[in-house]
Amino acid sequence: MCDAVPRKLSDMGDITVPELEKINKNTENEKEQCDTKDECVSTDQRSPFRRQAIISFGVFMLTLGAGGTSGISAILIPQLAHAKGKKNFSVELVSWVAAISSLALFFGNLMAGLLMDRLGRRLSTLLLAATFVSGWLIIGFSYDKMYLILIGRFITGLCQGWLGPLGPVYVGEISSPAYRGLFLAALSLGIAVGVFMSHLFGTFLHWSLASLLCGFFPLFGGIILYYAPESPSWLASKNRIDECIMSYQWYRGNSVAMKTELDKMIADLTSKQKTQGKLKTLAANIKKPEFYKPLGIMTTFFVITQLCGVNVICAYTTDMMKELIGRGSNSSYAYAAMLSIDLLRCVSLAAACMMLRKSGRRPMAIFSGVFTSLSLIALALYLYLHSSGVIHDKSPFISLGLMAFYIIVSNLGISPLPWNMVGELFAVETKGVGSGISVMMTSIAFFAVVKTAPSMFLSIGHHGTYLFYGLSTLCGTIFLYFCLPETKEKTLLQIEEYFRYGKKKNSKEVDI
Repeated sequence: MCDAVPRKLSDMGDITVPELEKINKNTENEKEQCDTKDECVSTDQRSPFRRQAIISFGVFMLTLGAGGTSGISAILIPQLAHAKGKKNFSVELVSWVAAISSLALFFGNLMAGLLMDRLGRRLSTLLLAATFVSGWLIIGFSYDKMYLILIGRFITGLCQGWLGPLGPVYVGEISSPAYRGLFLAALSLGIAVGVFMSHLFGTFLHWSLASLLCGFFPLFGGIILYYAPESPSWLASKNRIDECIMSYQWYRGNSVAMKTELDKMIADLTSKQKTQGKLKTLAANIKKPEFYKPLGIMTTFFVITQLCGVNVICAYTTDMMKELIGRGSNSSYAYAAMLSIDLLRCVSLAAACMMLRKSGRRPMAIFSGVFTSLSLIALALYLYLHSSGVIHDKSPFISLGLMAFYIIVSNLGISPLPWNMVGELFAVETKGVGSGISVMMTSIAFFAVVKTAPSMFLSIGHHGTYLFYGLSTLCGTIFLYFCLPETKEKTLLQIEEYFRYGKKKNSKEVDI
């Protein structure tokens, strides 16, 4: 089949979509090779879904390691601070255990865009998995040496930032439009499950053993992805058309709809290569609306996600639960509340995965943003009334109930959705740069909120901190209401042309 296809886009001249369909004509009769109709359905529908699900699960395992990176500090810091018979570390030094991984996110984002464009999505994930495992091993075998702990935390944070743009881009490019939302939402679920697993390990085990167990997640993910084909979109962008067609059919099957989408993708890249000499520089690319429009939307969306405080809770869960329950309470209650919050986060994200199959991205983002803002403002008001003496006895049922409501509504939309959409909104030729810059901005915001949270708790109190997060989320939600497009069940080409031409202007492909 592939011998009949030109090996480079430059060899294809003025080829059109109908001509591409003729080139692929020898694949159109493959269904006739099936012995029965049921066999054809199995080959053309069920097998591609299973393949997409398996490879997405490999990326999911990497996100478990990323979630462990976010969550392990909530266990590591208390154990280091209260270890008996061990060297006592300063509060400032211990605080860097939480912050250094978020600082490393920035450098991971810079690497991700370059590596995924130069080396491809598959090889980048394999390098990521190996580096991730090494970081967890360094932490696990640090033997209370703070410099080794910080090095290991920096490496795992680097990998977390590396995975940020890479995971959604890879999964988004291999997934069918009907399943893309589900698979991308599963990546956010993986973060939550990773946080829960790291907290669960650390509640019952020493932090060093918990770290080693977290290292098994990226190891298993790397083994799965070793057998994965490269992204067909990346192969097409590198003129490797033979491999692109084989990869596309492996992931997406041989149905007429799938072949039509493949033909359109190749034809679109053919047209773009005619002007490649004019669009080589980044300065030219950033002038294209299909780059700067999604960049502005995704950068703002990611910053909103950080300013709503979701990662502050992951990093300082134990201390925050003690504040909500009451400082005089038994510490075991705080750990139980932490695990309960983690489970609630996982359930909420699992529900979000299911809802994305039925509901659009835009209504979920608006709904989640509004109620996340309200829950944070309500929690801030309750804590303020208690601190000012209006409410004398703090009820953990009210404070934890408001926190639980916040966890539910934030994880139904505003927390997972930017990670879903960063793999959808950018055009193929700018996806690495665009997703890298977007996630780089969230890394900067991540570091800022995690590093400043302890000082904010001391200076303006927990109630003031929650109020700041709530008002920031409300402002961000207003922006999303006016700017966020709907991408549910749209092809990547349709999304690209929406930003290029606007709503149903100058293009028959636009339908957003």
